[in-house]
Amino acid sequence: MTRTASEERDYFLRRSAEHRDLAVKTAESGNRVLHEQFATLYAERAASVMVDDH
Repeated sequence: MTRTASEERDYFLRRSAEHRDLAVKTAESGNRVLHEQFATLYAERAASVMVDDH
């Protein structure tokens, strides 16, 4: 399945938010760090997606 650039960006933003939520909810510091790292990576990936909104 192929996503548009906008859908791709939205997917990465959604995954970033999900990992941030998981980081807040986890009691284990090691897991929290991993979720925070994944959230950052997904946010950076979302920022790199070029979307032409015109």
